[in-house]
Amino acid sequence: MKMKDLHINMNLSQLSNGYSRAKGNLYGHVSMDEEASAMYQEPYKGPLHNPGYHTLGHTVHPPDVPLKCPLPPDTDDSVDYAVPGMNVTPPPPFSDVYSPPPPVPLTRPPMTKGLALDYPTLPPPTPPIPPPPKQHYFTASQVCQPVSIQGPAGNVAFIVSEASELTQARCVPDIAGKNLRVMETLGEGVFGSIQVCEMRGAPSGEAETVLVKCLNSRVDEAVREEFLQEAQVLSCISDINVAQLVGLTSQEPLCIIHEYLQHGDLHQFLRRHAPENPTSVMQRAAFKDGSECPVLSYGALVYIATQVASGMKHLEKLNIVHRDLAARNCLVGEGLLVKVSDLAMSQNRYHRDYCRVSEDSTLLPVRWMAWESVLQGRFSSKSDVWAFGVTLWEILTLARQQPYAELSDDGVLENVSHCCHGDGAAMMVLPQPPLCPREMYDMMTACWRPGDRQRPPFWEVLMFLQRKNLGYCLDYPE
Repeated sequence: MKMKDLHINMNLSQLSNGYSRAKGNLYGHVSMDEEASAMYQEPYKGPLHNPGYHTLGHTVHPPDVPLKCPLPPDTDDSVDYAVPGMNVTPPPPFSDVYSPPPPVPLTRPPMTKGLALDYPTLPPPTPPIPPPPKQHYFTASQVCQPVSIQGPAGNVAFIVSEASELTQARCVPDIAGKNLRVMETLGEGVFGSIQVCEMRGAPSGEAETVLVKCLNSRVDEAVREEFLQEAQVLSCISDINVAQLVGLTSQEPLCIIHEYLQHGDLHQFLRRHAPENPTSVMQRAAFKDGSECPVLSYGALVYIATQVASGMKHLEKLNIVHRDLAARNCLVGEGLLVKVSDLAMSQNRYHRDYCRVSEDSTLLPVRWMAWESVLQGRFSSKSDVWAFGVTLWEILTLARQQPYAELSDDGVLENVSHCCHGDGAAMMVLPQPPLCPREMYDMMTACWRPGDRQRPPFWEVLMFLQRKNLGYCLDYPE
């Protein structure tokens, strides 16, 4: 059968909504029992403006121009098809329809449930630690308040505490100047000199070796009064471990006469001896003639220190301040008898132990002085305790080296200035001597505590040394 012989008879009715209905069915659904269902029907005569017909989701608008192909005349046996126009308006460009999302800021992505990462909150960066302020130390002339401790004859002058009064002075004999014979001049001061003399006519009836402080003639009245005040202070002292005032001369030149002991000062005495058990630091030295040094036992050294503390305890009781306690200012006699004295400041051999903190200041033994004495000019029995700690260090090292020998005088001033700035822990102290037990060194360092009230009094120091020296029998060969 040919296609042209095929006759299709369908009763189509135009719907107002643009769809064709075939026996109650919409376009595109042909009943299978109809003859026309055997062949695909192409719609070519449907309404062009069909709201149900879309291209890419947009309604197709009818063309403004007529179709080029004429439609066949309406017949009952013809089928109308809706043919879409070929000149339909094209869809808009993709760029007009799709708007790109806004750019994502460069931040941390939002947390998602279940996959949230625990990002630790970083603290702000710590600013760098600024360098410590540069430590500034004033020069000696700026920080120190020097006080003259030198008497008219060149020796250190004892003073009495301001809150105290002198006890009753004892009577001293008047010694005629003709009974003094000069043996040696130890040193000279601004207004006088210190000499070792032989004194005839002593109460014992024999000639004695004495120490004479002689005041120059033609001094003003103020200096003369200061010299006599020193004699008055010395006349109040009566202790076996302090050099006694022997007498005065009432005629010109004025003289103060002291005890003097046969072995001289303690510093030179220690250097002429060696320890009983020498160490690598402290080896026995030899005299120039080749003989060995005599030996001092540890017990003998503690015995010497005990006598120094005993003499200072007596001065403390009288509220008398020494101001220059050191091994060079102690005398040694027969049987290791030790007496506190005041002769070293005028001697040239000890010029290295004193310094001037400014051009116009007096000489000061800064290596033995407490910080408040150096920097503030305050002297007391507690500043003497500080000096005793250094003296004890000298005794236990047999005066083999100067205290703080590795420091210059300015370095010593800088070292003690830590106490003035409230940083006493940073102050360097003298090292423990090889012969010194730990408990002895602890007592020594207690004398160097920054607070003067924290330092032990002399009676406590003496009691400690006496306990350490119990049972000692003199073993020094004369």
